[in-house]
Amino acid sequence: MQPPVLLLNTDYRPLRVIAWQRAVCLLLEKRVTLVQDTPGREVRSASASLPWPSVLALKVYTRFQPRIRFTRANVMARDGYRCGYCGAHSSHSHTAHGGRARPAAMTIDHIVPRAHARGGRVCIRGGKSVPVTSWQNVTTACWPCNARKGARTPEQAGMTLRRRAGRPRYGEAIRIALARTPIPKEWSRFVPRDLRPAD
Repeated sequence: MQPPVLLLNTDYRPLRVIAWQRAVCLLLEKRVTLVQDTPGREVRSASASLPWPSVLALKVYTRFQPRIRFTRANVMARDGYRCGYCGAHSSHSHTAHGGRARPAAMTIDHIVPRAHARGGRVCIRGGKSVPVTSWQNVTTACWPCNARKGARTPEQAGMTLRRRAGRPRYGEAIRIALARTPIPKEWSRFVPRDLRPAD
């Protein structure tokens, strides 16, 4: 499997992670600038060769619009692998130490329980009606907090959400994309520490 490519906006802020094939197409279409290649590697065809792209920058600024699939793994990445109620941290690696919960010790909790849904929808802050299983109504929760809350709302259980649930914003979306792949050394100067996935 070939490594993915980091795509930057014109201001060199990380935009998304793309497949190397898409990166090559963008280069050939002259829509991007090669910022960093992968040393010692080339993309070759019968008539040409290009440096293997590692980091590209768009030539025309684009407004960032997160396109993140709603999945269990992406919800956990959005939440920084932390329980939305007590703040317990789960490393997304397979090891657990220093008081961190193992990934298996984390669950996804419906903030307003499914049992409270009317017609498959729930009412979230401000009277907004959203699907019961959506970015706005789920949070990462450790097993003890999930069990304590049960089929109640946080208010009914005497619990407080540490952060508001919602569709991933810029930093969260970048963290989700970066959580899927190890960060190559070629990317390190373009990915600020606050955008990197939790260790």
